[in-house]
Amino acid sequence: MRLNHKKVIQISLAGVLACCIPAGANSLRAKSPGYIDTGFRQSIPLKIYRNFLVVAEGQFGGISGPQNFLLDTGTAPSVINLPLARALGLVTTLSEITAAGKTIPTQSAILSEIELGPIRAVSVPVQVEDLSQLERDWGAKIAGIIGMDVLSRASFHLDYDKGEIEFGEISREGIPVPYDARTGTAVAKVKLGGKTLRMLVDTGADRLVIYGGNFGDAGGLGLRDTSQWGASLADKSVRVQVFSTPDIAIGEVHFSEDRAYFIPGSTDPEFDGLLGVRALGFRGISYDRTRGMVYLQR
Repeated sequence: MRLNHKKVIQISLAGVLACCIPAGANSLRAKSPGYIDTGFRQSIPLKIYRNFLVVAEGQFGGISGPQNFLLDTGTAPSVINLPLARALGLVTTLSEITAAGKTIPTQSAILSEIELGPIRAVSVPVQVEDLSQLERDWGAKIAGIIGMDVLSRASFHLDYDKGEIEFGEISREGIPVPYDARTGTAVAKVKLGGKTLRMLVDTGADRLVIYGGNFGDAGGLGLRDTSQWGASLADKSVRVQVFSTPDIAIGEVHFSEDRAYFIPGSTDPEFDGLLGVRALGFRGISYDRTRGMVYLQR
């Protein structure tokens, strides 16, 4: 991320704003962590909550036994839960993130090691966040959030139907979206309402979300006010409006969406909103490390 950008919200199938997870932080890109990809193909099982939220078992250095991690392509740098950071005795430093046009104080640290399947990442810059609300919302213990800063170190295919993620060489099928290693994001060009939008490819959201401050005049969207408000790390009262759109185009592929979200006033210089991978019915997502490309698969 910004170097920074960040994910402003995360949305459940019920349409309730659950939390805000940073997709990046200003100070955390100063040093690149070391990574080792063992190179062999390996699949690990996933738990998928509410048909979109992906949880896999991984390992923190210094903590015995496997831990639950959210796998989130909309997050970079990765995140460690505050209680575990304390248990590991991590030295934290004050830092800042920028979300929805606001600067928010937070904490960062260097994690000695993260292992996920064949990926072993060492000296990993991470964000330190209290994920207890997320744990309560989903009824599962969460050690942290593994973002694209770690996931991008090996090619992978995430299959929602099979409930697994496979690391190694992948087929280049689906809608291609370039991955930017500098920001840790894959941003798709999406045509909606006569405009071309930059949408963050996000496995941590299940809806299409538009940042109102980037969009401009939304008179043609047919926005409907709702009683929904967000409970986010960035803003405890994010107002949400709903709209339907009969035609969304990504490249030459067209979709429709009955319930998308519009957040008035929200802005981000890197992208115009979130493209929840499950929002438009994608059944899988792949990443080709050699080409630096993400593929969305129907």
